[in-house]
Amino acid sequence: MTRILLPIGVLSMGLLTAFLLLTNRSQPEAESLQPEPPRVEVIEVQPQSVRVTVTSQGVAMPRTEIDLVTEVAGKVIHVHPAFAAGGSFHRGDVLVAVDPRDYQLARIEAQSRLAEAQRLLAQEEAQVEQALKEWQVLGKGEATALALRTPQLREIRAKVAAAKADGAKAKLQQIRCVLRAPFNGRIRAKHVDVGQYIVPGEKVARLYATDSLEVRLPVSMEQLAFLDIPWISEKNGSTHTAPSVTLHTTIGGIMGRWVGYIIRTEGALEPSSGQLSLVARVSQPKSDQNHGRPLLPGTFLQAEIEGREYHQVFVIPPAVLNTRTEQVLVVDDTNRLKIQQLEVLKSETDRLVVREGLQAGDQVVVSGIDVPIEGMEVTISPPSPIVAPIP
Repeated sequence: MTRILLPIGVLSMGLLTAFLLLTNRSQPEAESLQPEPPRVEVIEVQPQSVRVTVTSQGVAMPRTEIDLVTEVAGKVIHVHPAFAAGGSFHRGDVLVAVDPRDYQLARIEAQSRLAEAQRLLAQEEAQVEQALKEWQVLGKGEATALALRTPQLREIRAKVAAAKADGAKAKLQQIRCVLRAPFNGRIRAKHVDVGQYIVPGEKVARLYATDSLEVRLPVSMEQLAFLDIPWISEKNGSTHTAPSVTLHTTIGGIMGRWVGYIIRTEGALEPSSGQLSLVARVSQPKSDQNHGRPLLPGTFLQAEIEGREYHQVFVIPPAVLNTRTEQVLVVDDTNRLKIQQLEVLKSETDRLVVREGLQAGDQVVVSGIDVPIEGMEVTISPPSPIVAPIP
């Protein structure tokens, strides 16, 4: 019996002891953990004056491009040494020369006819004077024009004038045998060569001027509101008040840059897009800053057109704006987060120009907040130190 009761007693004492230990155990005090406010990076904004830009794109085209056409017939006996596609020339250079001998002979013949007509004129004037004297001595009443040889005199004078005209025409055709360059430029295409016979009206070459190029830049009506465009034509426009244009493109891996100005606007909107095209002129296509590389016709260019200047506006990075709601995060004086509604004046590639919604000294959050909550406390991170480069 004792063998049975002893184990039961030991087990009961163990269970009682465990129960007392569990019921009398002291509970640990709950630790109060305060989360650390998130750290944010901010920029302090101040009102300033900003000149905006309007972007566009276009293709460079020659200011002047013509077909050089011959006005005489004959065989080509000379061409310019650079008379080939891409060849350069200066104003006054002889591009093509036609054999002038036929016109030299025509000029000599005209001079011969003129000399003969002048001889006949002198004889006829003497006969007219003699006829007038005879009528004064022998005639009665009023003399007729035929009696005074007036028609004969007019005929001879007309022959003299015709001979002079033939001589002038032959001289002019002789001059036209030489085709000179009307401007500094280059040859886009040539159509004749030495030994070829050409006729009046035949195209000799296609030329374009290199002193300046033009770029047609379409802009929308919204973009036009940012531009101070004088509604002028090229004839009476003033280049001093016209907006400047910066044109750039990559040529052989090197960024080329040219500066021009708006010279006129086209007279109608594009029917398909509703855009207005501005015409920019580049007066120095061979700029030194482009490593001597000229701006060639047909080059596709990006353009930045100088716009209006706005005062008391703010500039912020594009990344800080919630583009869907046009809101930014601002830290107030108590380090609390505030969601601020903005009125963006102009959105550009590397900046936003803000008209309303910010005040001088506002601290705009640029990074550090993933889930912003109005009124949450934040800690402003100090600016990152600038590390000097290792010498």
